[in-house]
Amino acid sequence: MKINRHSVLFKINVAFILIFVILLFFYFSAYRIINRIETFHFIKKVIFLAKKNKLTDENFLEISLIKNRKDILKILKGGKYLLKRNPPRISYILSLLIYKGNEYIYLKSKTGKSDFLLERRPKAYGRLEILTAAWLGLDFVLILLYLSIYRSINPLGKLRNKIEEFKNGNIDVNLDEYIDRKDEIGYVAKELKGAIDNVKKTINTRTWFIRNIAHELKTPITKGKIALELLKDEDENRKKVFADIFIRLEMLINELFSSEKIAAGNKEINLTSFNFQDAINRAKELLLVKQDENIEIMLDVEYAVKADFDLLSIAVKNLMENGIKFSDNKKVTVEIKNGILSFTNTGNKSSIPEEAIFEPFLKDTNIKNKDGFGLGLYITKQILEKHGLKIKYEYLKGKNVFYIDLHKIIYVKTL
Repeated sequence: MKINRHSVLFKINVAFILIFVILLFFYFSAYRIINRIETFHFIKKVIFLAKKNKLTDENFLEISLIKNRKDILKILKGGKYLLKRNPPRISYILSLLIYKGNEYIYLKSKTGKSDFLLERRPKAYGRLEILTAAWLGLDFVLILLYLSIYRSINPLGKLRNKIEEFKNGNIDVNLDEYIDRKDEIGYVAKELKGAIDNVKKTINTRTWFIRNIAHELKTPITKGKIALELLKDEDENRKKVFADIFIRLEMLINELFSSEKIAAGNKEINLTSFNFQDAINRAKELLLVKQDENIEIMLDVEYAVKADFDLLSIAVKNLMENGIKFSDNKKVTVEIKNGILSFTNTGNKSSIPEEAIFEPFLKDTNIKNKDGFGLGLYITKQILEKHGLKIKYEYLKGKNVFYIDLHKIIYVKTL
């Protein structure tokens, strides 16, 4: 799993880990200091008792006298000796040792009198116990604080996925689980929902406008075609010119309908089998250019594909039109080699960054592109993605090249 070092959650995790490490360091440092102080007081008390000849007093100042001989021998043999001193004004040699985590002082008589082994008994609520309790309590508070912050921030990942869905065309993302939150995430979710609602209104308005415009255009076109058939005395060549104009206008309106549905993300593809050359021919019919002079077709073999004929034709037409529009010689080369479809034209590199060239409403700052809305490449990308295809752009040696790998829709190759 890749760690995002720039994420807020990662930085919070690092901050809390550092806090825990620092607390642990201070705890052990304080523990050692307090333990040394307690040991010093233990030695001081024992020396005081030796001077006062009160070593046999029971439970004096949290000090216990070990009387069992076997226990004494076991502790003296298995204990770890920390220091050995010869304190002044007492007739004993003092040794400090640790056995099984407990501290002991062994007083060996210089005069041959009785030896003593004393154990330090910590208070029930001594300094070390209070320090440990405070440290554990602070750790517990920090853990609760971390869990609270984590629960507040963790939904950001899910909200990001919702935004990603919206970016990919799903305008019906459900944000209800975030709207009622009182924190910044709830605020962002509310603002995002407002933006989505505005986008929906814009899309609905655009859809209504395009459909009404297309409907209004279809009516006079249909009437014009009917009127054209009623003209008997006109020259057949002139009638054919007008008929071609009406047919082309009708095809453009159908393209407008399909493009609008693709841009709205609610167009379902109709898969059929056909020769890819037919899609190229249909695309050429949609272009208002001198096709033979402007378009060069190069296919290594004949390709039969399974795709939506109308949509694929629109995608090919958009790339042809784009290639012709931005070329220096008004020519585009359409080539298929080893299943890779390419559109190549000679010209300057686009002023749009490569990573944003397929975004909607972005237009090249070029006098050749003064018309249009910047939707051609965006719609093309949407059509290809619906077929499971990807498009790639490169600028190589003074040429703009768009690549499409067709292998996912190719099922027959013939010579």
